[in-house]
Formats: sequence, C-alpha cells, structure tokens
Amino acid sequence: MLELVSCKNQDKLQETEDSIVAHSGSGDTNANGQTDFKTSSGNQLSIKDAVKQAEASFAQYLPKILKSHDGVLDIQQSYTGDFTGDGIEDVAIYFSLGPAGGGNAIVGRGLALYKNEGNKVNVIVGYEPEYLFKVDTISDGKIIVEKMEYAETDGRCCPSIRSKHALTISGNKVY
Repeated sequence: MLELVSCKNQDKLQETEDSIVAHSGSGDTNANGQTDFKTSSGNQLSIKDAVKQAEASFAQYLPKILKSHDGVLDIQQSYTGDFTGDGIEDVAIYFSLGPAGGGNAIVGRGLALYKNEGNKVNVIVGYEPEYLFKVDTISDGKIIVEKMEYAETDGRCCPSIRSKHALTISGNKVY
C-alpha cells in the first residue's frame, strides 16, 4: 500500500473529533444525546452485533468525514478489544482516506472508538494523529498502535521505522 504523509489542518482535526463525538447514529437517542442500540431481547450484545452497530453508526457519519477532508474512503477495518477497561470488548474502526480527485496520497487516517455498554454501543471519540499507524492490539484498557516512519532511503510503500505506542483514552480524549 502506498502511503504519503499529508499535512492536515489542526482545525479540521478538531472538527472531525468533535463531530464524531457529537454524532448520534441511528436508534433511540438518550438524555445525553447518545444513541442506544439494543438487541431485540434487550440482552448483552454479541461482539458481532456490537461491530455491526458501530459500523452502521460510522457509515452514517462517514460523509461528514469525507467532506471535511475532500477525500474518499480507501480502507475501513474494525477491531475489537477492551480499551475502556470495563471487561467488555469495545469496537475501534480504523479508516484511511485518499484524495477525492484520485492519486495515492493519504489525506486522512484515524480511529472512531465505540464503547460497548453491554446492550448498545456509543461513540466516545475520534482520533486522527499526524503520523502513519496501524492497530496492533486492544486489551486491558489500552490500544497499542504501531507508529510508522520513513527512513531516508525507504520507498513510499515501506516505512521501515516502527515503534509501539499505547493510546490513552480519558473521557472523550485520546493521546
């Protein structure tokens, strides 16, 4: 996969994060403005159902992300694991955006994080760092990503400098 690091406007980054958190998805909106997704029986969601609900919510919000970056969706991948530390597997959706006019640049990449409440999922934060990354593992209240950087002699396909980084999630912030 060819990837170029793109410079992003910090205002767009904050706007995307704020908008993902404010997105209400589909389902019943509760008093906190969050969407309640429930199983037909009201029981605990299966991981498969939690992923489906998170992906449905993300799909509804995706046009706003694309518009804010003047991009198209290149890659979308869902990951599960307990990043909130409550013992329930949550859903992280990784996305990568290419330019709307074509080409192989990356105009945006990030994570949309959905907390699994047991019988519904709620978006808690969007995360778009200024570096290339891939999701490594999610467990024990942490998301471990692998940061990727280019050495001077690397081709665009293959950044050779890789380091692990644990993302900290606090409320609706990721760092």
